[in-house]
Order: sequence, then C-alpha cells, then structure tokens
Amino acid sequence: MLKIDRYLMTQFVAGIIPALLLLLALFSFMSLAEELEDVGKGSFALADALMVVFLTTPKRIVELLPVTTLLGGLIGLGTMANHREIIAIRTIGLSKQRIGQTVAVLAGLLCVFITLLQFFVVPGFEHEAATLRAQASQNAEVGVGNSRAIWTRNERNFIRVNSVQSDRSLADIEIYTTDEQGRLSQLIQASSALYLEHENWLLIDVLESRFEDGQVFESSRDSMQWDALLSADQAAALILPLEALAPNDLLKTIANLKKNQLDTHRYEIVLWQQVSLLPSLLAMALMSLPLLLGSVRTVSASQRAITGGLIGISFYLLQQLSGHLAGILGLSPSLLILTPPFILLTIAIAAIRHRKL
Repeated sequence: MLKIDRYLMTQFVAGIIPALLLLLALFSFMSLAEELEDVGKGSFALADALMVVFLTTPKRIVELLPVTTLLGGLIGLGTMANHREIIAIRTIGLSKQRIGQTVAVLAGLLCVFITLLQFFVVPGFEHEAATLRAQASQNAEVGVGNSRAIWTRNERNFIRVNSVQSDRSLADIEIYTTDEQGRLSQLIQASSALYLEHENWLLIDVLESRFEDGQVFESSRDSMQWDALLSADQAAALILPLEALAPNDLLKTIANLKKNQLDTHRYEIVLWQQVSLLPSLLAMALMSLPLLLGSVRTVSASQRAITGGLIGISFYLLQQLSGHLAGILGLSPSLLILTPPFILLTIAIAAIRHRKL
C-alpha cells in the first residue's frame, strides 16, 4: 500500500507543478509590467525590476498554492482516472477514504512547505525586494547592513534611521528638531519605530532631550506616536506590505499595538488570512476527488481544469471578500475568514463519502 500511496502523491505533485508554473508565469509577468513603470527612476534599472519579480516569487507561491493544489489534483489524479488506474486501485481493496487520507497527508506536507515559506523565506525576500524598489525613491538612501543609514527631512526635523527591518519596523532612530534660527532644540532617540498607517509611526523606548538656555532636559517614555517619520513614497518603497510579514512578526506587532491601546483589527485580518491558507489548501486538495467522481470518459482534462479554475477563483474571491467584510463591519476576523475554508472542507469530505469513485 505504501507504494500506491507514493504513486498517488507523485501523480498529484506531477499535476501541481505545471499548474503552479503556469500561474506563476502569468502573475510574474503582470508584476513585471508594474515594476517596469519605475525603471529609470533613481538608479532602478531593468535588472533590478527582474530581480524584484524573482524575489517576490515565494509570496506568489504561497498565495497560489491552494488553487494550484486543486488544479494539480484534477490534472494528476484525472490522468490516473482516464487510464483506469483509480479503478484498478479500488479493485485491490484501497477505499476512497484511504485515497482521501493519502491526499490529506500530501496536503499536510504542502501546509508545512507553506508555513516554512511564510516564516523563513517570504519576509527576507520581500525585504530585499523593498530595498531594490527604494532605489526608485529620490529622497532616501538605502544601505545594506549597518554601514549606511537613511536620512530624510520633514519640515524642521532631520531624521536618521539606521536600518529597516523585515517586520515593518525601523531600528535606531534619531530625530533632530531645529528652532526658527536653525539651532538644535530637541533630539529624540528611539530603539525602534513601528509603522502603523497613513504616515503614522509608533516610537518605542524613547529618550527625549530638549535644549533650552544652555541646559539639557532629558525624559524617557516607553512609546510615543510620530507623524510623517518617512514620506508616503519612502514608506511605500521601504516598508513591507502587511501580507509579507511572517505570522510571528504579525503577532509581535499586534502585541505592541495592544500594549499601546491601538487598533489591531487590520493586522488580525492579515494574520487570519495567512492561517486560513492551511485549511484552504487541505480543502482544495480533497475537493479534487469529488470532481473526479462519475464517468471520466465524458469529461476531458481541459474541462476538469476549467471547473477547478472556476472553483479556485471563486473561493479566492470569497476569501478576499470575507477579509474586507471583517474590516468594514468590524466583525471577528478569525470567525469570518476561517468559515469558508472549513465549509469547503466539510463539503469535500461529505462528497467523498457519499459519491461513487
């Protein structure tokens, strides 16, 4: 039976790979078209645009894998069904529940793969992509490592940022404020700064020094909010989108925001959308089996692929809609976002049990 299980998994993966490559090529081309708009700005060149597309590929893989799992099952197992291999497997005593268990094990391995990408690959790659995109910004100098810092100016504030972290935070910030005569009147030092939204930042571990009449007055705070630490263009170029953060970074950010009594709803939505990828992938993998039920002679591989594509796209749109509704209506993100994949999973399991294979 182990040989049959391995064969089923091999055929399933053999169907996933071409579907994933096809969708990756399509979405990468669309991403390249967007990046080409910035070619020629600053030192951003064509090679940089191609590198950005490459660096953002892991994030696209994570987003596309649930849909491609459904398509891969329809293609790979569909080929077996067309060759009567599924019927042969059933005749030797392998039940449809056992086939479903094998598919579920493969889906579990793919869930582990997605999780590893989310934690260890996507944030770092997206951070490197953001560094390259920042070359299109005329007002920021972005260094590699700790040898160069970012300098910018906002009215009478001169701001120095030592480095940009992969969790949407800045490290080692210094804000020099001058008076009307151009003399230094205030220095704010913070160990880190967390990007909230709309150019609003949360400074953490703050030391404030005020210079008055030849004297220095110091005070410390756990945190304070600051507007326009970086310009909108700089923030867009340097700060990772929420969707690129690792789940542990999102949890840390949510904890910091709650500690400072700030709204965390948007961050929780992204976190639960990342979590929902795991049951979504399992549901999509199992959903491929009911779609193969019945007579395979009357259904071509292209028809199965189209059916799977429609289901996958509809489910993806439903997931996006649930996230938007959670944000607009202020509903529980976990309940609203996790409901569709678990409903689909229930439907897939029920269909496997009650239909003939």
